Amino acid sequence: MMDEEEERSHFNYDKIVEQQNLSKRKKKLLMKKEELVTDDFQVNVDDARFQAMYTSHLFNLDPSDPNFKKTKAAQKILEEKARRRHQGSTEAKGKQDNVAEEKPVAKKNLDPALSMLIKSVKNKTEQFQTRKKQKVK
Repeated sequence: MMDEEEERSHFNYDKIVEQQNLSKRKKKLLMKKEELVTDDFQVNVDDARFQAMYTSHLFNLDPSDPNFKKTKAAQKILEEKARRRHQGSTEAKGKQDNVAEEKPVAKKNLDPALSMLIKSVKNKTEQFQTRKKQKVK
């Protein structure tokens, strides 16, 4: 009788629960990877009505948001935004090079009310600066 008990191996409930939890996690990870939702929706990234989506920070897509669904359309929008950002940075570099070569541009005519406001602000700052210098001495 004693030999039979020694030969039997007892199960460890904690190990069984841990293995089950690991298998559930693996299943969830696999499901997240395969979450690419199939749909027939086609996005026209060149539509002029949606240009703000590529230029404004208010329309950014957040892939880390729990409600974000990874679809072909969302992926296409993200790729187009990255492409335009890269294209814009290369154009900005090219413009900076051209600006150095161009002649300085004359000031545009401003609204008279605006020019008066500018003069007023300049005068007040000059007065403030002179008072400050007098107090320091």
